[in-house]
Amino acid sequence: MRIQYLFCVTCCLLAIGPALQAQQAPFKGLDFGKFKFGQELPFRVDDLSDQFMVQLLGKPGANQKELQGIQVSIADERKVGEHQFQMYRRFLESQKIQLVSQGRDVVYLRQLVARLHPLMQNARRYRQIRVYVANSSVTDARAFPGGQVVVFRGLLDFVENEAALVGLLGHEISHIDRQHQLEQLKNARLAEIKIKGPVVNVNKFFHVGQLMMKSFMTPFGFKQEQQADLDGARWCFQLGYDPLEMAQVFRRLHERDRNRQVPLPGFLRSHPYHIDRFQAIQDERTRLVKANPGKDLVTGRRHLKQRQPRP
Repeated sequence: MRIQYLFCVTCCLLAIGPALQAQQAPFKGLDFGKFKFGQELPFRVDDLSDQFMVQLLGKPGANQKELQGIQVSIADERKVGEHQFQMYRRFLESQKIQLVSQGRDVVYLRQLVARLHPLMQNARRYRQIRVYVANSSVTDARAFPGGQVVVFRGLLDFVENEAALVGLLGHEISHIDRQHQLEQLKNARLAEIKIKGPVVNVNKFFHVGQLMMKSFMTPFGFKQEQQADLDGARWCFQLGYDPLEMAQVFRRLHERDRNRQVPLPGFLRSHPYHIDRFQAIQDERTRLVKANPGKDLVTGRRHLKQRQPRP
């Protein structure tokens, strides 16, 4: 098995060489010493990384059909999710951040999650979604395989109304519903199947190396985040909330973090830029309103403040 892994790594290194060579020319003459945080680069970093990542990891979505054929039982998913959740809990504890599963905020979030639950395609698979609140000022939320969601108190303080919160909760639940977190496990199983199978040609081993690298380098897909954003916006709209409020959260995050964001290639970013997310959700909201004229939409500012869901 060690020889097989070494061979896969060698394949990956061979794939990197031509890509690196192809990327040398665009960087000539650029003075990176003048670069400042938050400043736009004179080129698109994503464009420079495209050929490199195709050589290294293969074309995006190239193995999706194969992954769809690999099933993960709910029992296995819960084991994976619980392991990740406990690791995350220990990390939070090391940062002196407490996770709570009771209290007014937790009850309120559970009520909102209960409204989103029937909209899931795999609602029967995930009959119960556990909700926790992290006592931290960080504006974040996390979902774990099997059906667990952690919402930071900083996010509850940052959103301005119930519509925005419902959209963001929908985003996290979408990750669970679409089984985004299982893609690493499926990639690993697919790689194992290909390694154990008969050796047909060198291209097959290149493909195995690419799958293994995907498992380590893409813990959460960029496009998966975009999918979850749109699901959150649609579910928000279905429940009678205005998705524009969800979009406004990312606009405000963009304004807050304007001087902290460093342009990075897509394969190094787990999430799109805040301003891009704002625009995508706003566009989806426009489409939904156009397809459903006359639909009443609410924001629920008072309901968020009182921690009482809109009737």
